Amino acid sequence: MWISKQLRHPDRPAPRGRALDTFGLVVALAFLPEFVGARAGVVLQPHPGWIAVLVLAARYGSGGLFTGLIAAAGAVGIGSAVAGSGLVASWSRLDSGPNLIAFGACLAVSGIASLHLRRQADLCERISALSDRAAEGEATIQTLRGVVASLRARVDRTSTSLSFLREVAARLEGTDPVAAAEGAADLVLARTGASAAAVRAGMNGFQRLLAVRDARGPMALAPLTPQHADLTVPIRNGNDRVGLIALWGIPDSGLDDAMAHDLAVIASWCAQALAVAGRHPEQAAGGAGRVE
Repeated sequence: MWISKQLRHPDRPAPRGRALDTFGLVVALAFLPEFVGARAGVVLQPHPGWIAVLVLAARYGSGGLFTGLIAAAGAVGIGSAVAGSGLVASWSRLDSGPNLIAFGACLAVSGIASLHLRRQADLCERISALSDRAAEGEATIQTLRGVVASLRARVDRTSTSLSFLREVAARLEGTDPVAAAEGAADLVLARTGASAAAVRAGMNGFQRLLAVRDARGPMALAPLTPQHADLTVPIRNGNDRVGLIALWGIPDSGLDDAMAHDLAVIASWCAQALAVAGRHPEQAAGGAGRVE
């Protein structure tokens, strides 16, 4: 998250920027005044270099104070040496009253600045933590939205499946053998994922094709014969075999005990309607034209 990345690094000056600030301040407020004062024989009390130290202390806290003290002392010494008055003469005035007061003011300002910097760092860390929590919450919301969309799609599919099952159940439980055979073919295709299914009815070796569902496509040329079926399920009405369900193109993942049990249930579901066609073939003749 862009905000979180920005807040992880609060507005802290780079070392190069601090060095440039220090150099500019000590040259302007420590070196040049000391050089001009030493050449003119004027004693600067308090020394203007304390302004540079004060500014650095206010900007960078205790780190700026120590950096300013070292840099200002060096600049004053260099300025005094260049002017020809000597280092000892320039540093011997540091224990004077005005310089000590200036040093105390720099200490106070650096303490206050350090306190503000610590508070700023704490606030930045808190804001960063809150930003991370907000990002995690947003990611969780997006995940929950995806779950809700998936559940909604599942509910829609379930509603469609329930409508399909209700329509198929009405055909299987009816008295029309052709409608029951078509319902059984539709249901076994939906359950197994096979490419084709056929339902035959008949007893004593005579069988009539009542329904066929072929989803193999126009390029399929092989006939749908029971001898070449991947699986055949007998349809029994009591002890009588009244027909069979033949399946072609069953996926390898579909051949399991659960599928076999469901196919047996479908076969027993349509058995009563197909028994009529097996005992009285003339009653199913009128519906033979409905075979696909």
